[in-house]
Amino acid sequence: MKITFLGTGGGRDMMIAQVRKTGGLFFETEKSKFIVDPGPGSLVHAISLGLQPEKWNGVVLSHFHPDHANDANVYLDGMKEPFLVAEEHCILNKRQTKAEFDYYPCVTPYHQAKAKISVMKADAKADVNGIKFTGTKCNHYDPAIGFRISADDIEVGYTSDSAYYKGMEKHYDGCKLLIINTVIPKGQIAKRAGYMSVDGIISLLNAMKQKPQLVVLNHFSFWLMRSNLWKQEKIIQDATKVKTMHADDFMTIDAKTLAVTKYRGPGKV
Repeated sequence: MKITFLGTGGGRDMMIAQVRKTGGLFFETEKSKFIVDPGPGSLVHAISLGLQPEKWNGVVLSHFHPDHANDANVYLDGMKEPFLVAEEHCILNKRQTKAEFDYYPCVTPYHQAKAKISVMKADAKADVNGIKFTGTKCNHYDPAIGFRISADDIEVGYTSDSAYYKGMEKHYDGCKLLIINTVIPKGQIAKRAGYMSVDGIISLLNAMKQKPQLVVLNHFSFWLMRSNLWKQEKIIQDATKVKTMHADDFMTIDAKTLAVTKYRGPGKV
């Protein structure tokens, strides 16, 4: 299993600025290729890297916010017989009014009909193209889930957008690699709840019975970047004894060996 970061930024400010891209995570396994949380620019970056998205098999969505789902319909449009694994609020297609709901599905009825859909919520499971997906509970301000993804005898955890909560650790125990969307620096508190802090990561990892071999920080805010990503990852590593690094745009991780390949520019990966 290989994972390419088509963007490591998150939130509305980073999304509109694109200082860090918002393209999501591209997974390539022996049996399948799919994109997780494709925000704005995902398709363009996939094409520029020569990843041939028209040959991919599916789309995975943790929630309906545009920095996670903006390019989902475009991908589904171009894929042949795609699968869609998505948090349930992404794909509701009944007629809605603002009085009934405070959200709207991010996948159109046309693209829902085109895809083989697995409706997901916390603790739900799906087995698609030889890949096992388990929804994990999130503490976010809108409906969201994370994922535990198993393929090629490897388990990868992805927290999506979530503040730490007691019991979160049970969802990711035993994952070899854990990708954590991280917004809040050490010792700080966000004005709006529902995002992971460096303090929350320390609590999460120290509560785990079987810790990951590698933690990768992702989905950065300007706030976190101004607080020195290298400093924040060292704080986590020193406090938990878990190897920790921050992701860079377009880098690739081999989930089996945990080898990291940094992007050096066109033709220089």
